[in-house]
Amino acid sequence: MRHSHAQVANPLKESGLKSTPGRRAVLQVLGKTSSPLSPEQIHAKVGSEVCDRATVYRILDSLNEAGLLQRVSLKGKTFYLSEQSDHHHHHIVCRECHSTVCLDECLISPLEKKARQLGFQDIHHSLQLTGLCSKCAI
Repeated sequence: MRHSHAQVANPLKESGLKSTPGRRAVLQVLGKTSSPLSPEQIHAKVGSEVCDRATVYRILDSLNEAGLLQRVSLKGKTFYLSEQSDHHHHHIVCRECHSTVCLDECLISPLEKKARQLGFQDIHHSLQLTGLCSKCAI
């Protein structure tokens, strides 16, 4: 099932990040696509007048740390997906065409709960699934 990410009122503010034109532009670009984008693709869509390529990389790092996007590695290259949603989930990404499908279930969350019970704090996880979609597998 394809998943449309719900828009959060102000994801930057809610994540404790300053709302800069560059961050807003990167989030807007990622929010308009359901496929992973490379930093170069994001920079091209944001435009040099908003921020340079190095700034886009710094923005992507800060947004990833804040949990506002998901980093995906495909064939040795890094891509990014929007993570603006009101629930935790993972994606499976086609290695060929980069089509993306949301997996609404997270089987790791119970392990995070157990880790909290053991006294761990500030727990994060990521799970990346890749495969070939039905169109590319032919």
